[in-house]
Parts: sequence; structure tokens; C-alpha cells
Amino acid sequence: MTKRLLAAAIAVFFVAGLSFAAGNKAQKAKMETLTGVITDTHCGANGHMGSADACVKKCIGMGAKYALAVGKKVYVLDPQEMAAEHPGGAEVRVKGTVEGDTIHASSIAAVKK
Repeated sequence: MTKRLLAAAIAVFFVAGLSFAAGNKAQKAKMETLTGVITDTHCGANGHMGSADACVKKCIGMGAKYALAVGKKVYVLDPQEMAAEHPGGAEVRVKGTVEGDTIHASSIAAVKK
């Protein structure tokens, strides 16, 4: 009986430790603001054939994802619906957290010239 209680207590502390570690990782992700151009994962920063907006829509229709090109670096935008509100080739300012090659956007706004 004592061994079972000890094993259960160790399991609870182990799971609690994992939860705490995961929570700390989420807290470490800091908000960033990136300015770039709406593109897609197929064309990326290489440019588009013809109209940028028409090309992005065509690539999205073939399975590519909306992305943000910042210089030569291309980030996938999440959520995709937020990016779809802006035309391909539009310069935008994205606020969110960067995780690898993905931006988890909290807002996407057109850059006013």
C-alpha cells in the first residue's frame, strides 16, 4: 500500500513538473513586430509571376500557405484567415510570437505610406 502511494505521489509530481515547464516555455515567447510583404510559401521572397495578388491567390488555391516575406526570410502566417484579408504583395505590419518559421499573429495591419 505504501509503495503504491509513493508511486502515485511521484507520478503526480512528475506530471506537475511537466506542466510547469510547458507553462514557462509559453511565457518566454515574446511579442514581436515584423514588417514585410504578404506572399505565399510557394513563391516566398522570390517574386511573383504577373500581379502579386493574383499569383498569391493562385498558389494558395494550389495548396500553398499565406506567408510574410521579411527581406529574404519567409514566415508562415498563423492564423491563415487573418492573412487572407490582405492582398498579395501588400506591405503589412504583423504583431505576434515567432516560433521557428511561423508567426502566430495577434494582428496584421497594412502599412500606411
